[in-house]
Amino acid sequence: MSHGKTVLGAFRRSSSAVSIVIIVGFVTMIISTAYHTLAFTPAEFIEKPEVQKYENELEKLPPDEWTRTQYYWSNNLGVAGVYALWTPLYLGFNSVVANSYRIGMDLTYHYHQYGPEIMLAFSAMVFVHGLLELTGIYLIAAVSLRLAWNFWKGLGGLARITNKEEKHRVWKLTKREKREILKHKHAIKMLLSDFAVLFVVGVFFVFLAAPIEAYVSPAVGYGFIFSPVAAAVFLVEVGLIYALIAALGFNRMRGDLKYVWNEVRLAFRRKWRPAQLSLLIFVIFSAVMLLRFML
Repeated sequence: MSHGKTVLGAFRRSSSAVSIVIIVGFVTMIISTAYHTLAFTPAEFIEKPEVQKYENELEKLPPDEWTRTQYYWSNNLGVAGVYALWTPLYLGFNSVVANSYRIGMDLTYHYHQYGPEIMLAFSAMVFVHGLLELTGIYLIAAVSLRLAWNFWKGLGGLARITNKEEKHRVWKLTKREKREILKHKHAIKMLLSDFAVLFVVGVFFVFLAAPIEAYVSPAVGYGFIFSPVAAAVFLVEVGLIYALIAALGFNRMRGDLKYVWNEVRLAFRRKWRPAQLSLLIFVIFSAVMLLRFML
């Protein structure tokens, strides 16, 4: 099988998670921008600790392009690695939500400080490199979301087998548990293969985005300042690209969300299903991330 077909197959099987990540990410970004724009005056907004932290980060950026490129590689590739390492904790998905919220604040910062035209130019500039960087991060977050969900679902299935056998829980797998794992051997291999493929693609996109962010985006952003129409057209095109990507997995996403809703209903009826463990862990770590972000 060619590399192209391998990547397309991995994307197709993960398309539901990709759609979820893109939709949630952009909705969060829009809500954050609208909220911080309408709910705060410029003086109130600039006093927020998150805004002052953002200003400090801007001041600490390296002055020359090559050093900034290395900085972006170190930071963004490190983030991708952390997403992969903490896959079982749904860190990738929750971090995308938190990052989208911060992007909304960054856009609002330029609105309050410099006005709507500069905000528009900055928004367009972000997506010059963001088309690669954000797409890479979305792919990694999506495939880690899919792997985490199936990981906990699998553990839930093994737990159900153990309960049926009515044996004291030990770390060593029982023969029945081993048979259950072997029964899903092909699906497990495909899941891990898809994770590896899309993770590599995502890392490649993030890697390419760094020099574009350092060398190209500032120059293009400067041009957008003098051509707000070009910035608006570019943002519309970016929105259409992401809408198309999300649409590819939309039907699968609807089916998966319907499935999750059914699992919630069964949980309230006290009917145990393995996927409910996945849902429980997702809710727990999403709540932890939300609390950490708010404090």
